[in-house]
Amino acid sequence: MPKRSPFIVMFRFFTGLIVSTMYGFLAMAVVRYFEGESESIKFFKAYTIDFKTIISLGLSLGTAFVVLHAQKDIPTVIQKVFTKKQLENTKYFAYLDDFMSLRKTIYFLTQVILVAFVIFRYCRFPLLRTGEIFMMIAVCAEYAFASFVGRKLRYASMMMNSLSEVSVTRNLFKNRELDSLNWYVNVASTLTMIFVYVHVLSYYKGPFAYDTPLQQSARIFLILPAVMATPVLLIFNFYPREVLRKLYGKSIDVELANLRRKLKSENLNPYEKRSHLIEFKKMSREELRYSLQLALTDLPIGITILAMVLQALLKQ
Repeated sequence: MPKRSPFIVMFRFFTGLIVSTMYGFLAMAVVRYFEGESESIKFFKAYTIDFKTIISLGLSLGTAFVVLHAQKDIPTVIQKVFTKKQLENTKYFAYLDDFMSLRKTIYFLTQVILVAFVIFRYCRFPLLRTGEIFMMIAVCAEYAFASFVGRKLRYASMMMNSLSEVSVTRNLFKNRELDSLNWYVNVASTLTMIFVYVHVLSYYKGPFAYDTPLQQSARIFLILPAVMATPVLLIFNFYPREVLRKLYGKSIDVELANLRRKLKSENLNPYEKRSHLIEFKKMSREELRYSLQLALTDLPIGITILAMVLQALLKQ
């Protein structure tokens, strides 16, 4: 698997924030050209303070850059560890095709953008036409980038889930050959959860006009990203680890079988041979269980973010 420098990953992420800032200044200049200085200031205030779009757009775009940068890591690791023959007996290649499909990605993003357009059109930004268009482009882009990440996480998890059907023939647990799969899912899901929190909190409290037929009732649809993303992201963040636990468990069984064969030729009594097997099995299972417990310690992160979102909503 390619070694991902944390500095390169951070650079990709911060690039999203830089692009978001540049978009704000460019849009401000265009609004000033068509509608005057007062409207451009009003737009920039909405973009940076009222709705904090500069932050939420930057978070969604930065996360999408990180995922796009590393999207080939999971197939690279899987196809290095397992042979093509092993994978052909699973649904791995079908999920890989969906994971890499540009056509399906565009189709899915188009649907999400339409949903975002309808929601924010009924809430309506309190700006004139040019400023409103730029704000609509930004929020639709946020939905698109977030759904891009969610789609990649979905099929990445499904690819990993397909490995449960693979017959393990050697010890993968000794060198933790599959551990690097976790970083992609963990980073992407955590960044997306942060984006969802910022996005929902900023727009739910934002000063929309609410002058369409739905009026204030349109506001409830602004929490849609939190309702959809939180359980999905938590599942995608932890389920792949259960797959790894299962595969590593099979690896321990393979190593136990090899150890039994080796002990047959050793000059040991049955009690000593049995002691060796029990000792190895106990140490391996405990190490595997300990690794899983360490992974579960970051569960409160997702729960905390969800609680913060719900707290903000319940106060209204």
